[in-house]
Amino acid sequence: MGLGMGFALSVGITSSVAVAHQRYSDRSLFNIPLQTEAVEGHTWTGEGISFHQLDGDHFDVSFNLSGDQDTQLVLRDIDLTLMIPEVPVTAQGNPDLIRWFLTEREFNRQRVIFEPGSTHIDLPDGLDGYNAEDLSIALTNNCLGAGYWELAVSAPNGEGELEKIYQGYFTFPRGVYAEIVSWLNPSSYWQQARTMEAWPGFDFLSGLPFALSELRTVDAETVVPVTDLKTEEIIAKNEQIKKESLIVYADGTDADDIRTWEDIRQADLRFQSFVTPGIYDESRLWESDFSQLKTVVSAVGRQITSPLADVPFSDEANVEDISVTDSQQQALVEVELDFESEAGELRRLVVSGIDWAQVPQLESVDYSDGVYMPLGFGTPFTQSYGDLQETPPAQSPFFSVFLDADNRVIDYRQDIGVNGLVMHRDVDDPDLLHLYLMSYERITLIGHYVVDLDMYELPQY
Repeated sequence: MGLGMGFALSVGITSSVAVAHQRYSDRSLFNIPLQTEAVEGHTWTGEGISFHQLDGDHFDVSFNLSGDQDTQLVLRDIDLTLMIPEVPVTAQGNPDLIRWFLTEREFNRQRVIFEPGSTHIDLPDGLDGYNAEDLSIALTNNCLGAGYWELAVSAPNGEGELEKIYQGYFTFPRGVYAEIVSWLNPSSYWQQARTMEAWPGFDFLSGLPFALSELRTVDAETVVPVTDLKTEEIIAKNEQIKKESLIVYADGTDADDIRTWEDIRQADLRFQSFVTPGIYDESRLWESDFSQLKTVVSAVGRQITSPLADVPFSDEANVEDISVTDSQQQALVEVELDFESEAGELRRLVVSGIDWAQVPQLESVDYSDGVYMPLGFGTPFTQSYGDLQETPPAQSPFFSVFLDADNRVIDYRQDIGVNGLVMHRDVDDPDLLHLYLMSYERITLIGHYVVDLDMYELPQY
């Protein structure tokens, strides 16, 4: 459901709510303070960011930078609702699923890139010799709870690459944020605030019932072979190489002795915590317990259909309205990996809504070019605004979840210490699915599993 013309910044909140929620009294979207982080070689300082509402859900986002000159940059005509948590229509009839999907969207980072040449970038007065066509702007709804956002500007470095010239942070006014969330969803923000804002001492809905059957229909399923490549040497690329220094090894552990996936899951690893406004803190360490994933014991392949696949949506759509024929629905794949913990408990990883045609065939060394997603529910960690418009998050059938034997949510962030997954098909055999799990904050991969779907009737395209 879009905001439509019913949402306006002039709309007030009732006196009772205002009294109960004083922290939400700041409802101005104009000249929000920008906290600047130093960028080596550049001295730009943020002077404020403003959101100017256009028709309906769209905004102009303008921000001022000061340096050798003062300048204003504008992101024109942005659909802001695409960056605010919204529950898929399939989950809207279940209070537990509503809470899970909203919480997962809020605590999974969403970085949206406006690329050089984007018609949305406007630079009225120039910037240090650059034109609007030269610049890339990143707007991020961070993974630290409701309201924590980032802004970054990149420009050509003279070597054919873009480099960051400005990094800033701001707090989206929670009064307005609460109102937008309430407009978009079947539940008010106030009913969800305790789980959308709490961090880091929050158990992420551990033990919450999870009704898989309400989110998709299983058309066929079979047990399939799965291999844990536990003796394979650890691979790292791109983000994992950049973040290697964020790993904290236990006393007496030599990093050079950790060579395989089995080594890394047996090591006592901790990680620098990601904290407000959007930085890593070496004084606050995040624990891991990879013994929860000690042994992979089986895998299941499923062919599923979801009302969210290839079905046109309108602002008025709701779960009761959905009635689609098989011809309208796109066949999707769901894979379940079952692990036994060191204590003998079942840990089920369900990755659902996989569009098989969109999973690329790659060599393992190029894993980072595969489907690179957060666990839970969210957008790709980094995505162009154009791609975001084409695939609105609330209309995506893709999600993943760790469940116990009773279909209750396992807190994978804190109880295990994982935060993302990567998938690609085998470069030589397209029926082999490679699946990698990533640690907290995607700092390192912690495992490589291969699921053989050759015996399974995969969707044909």
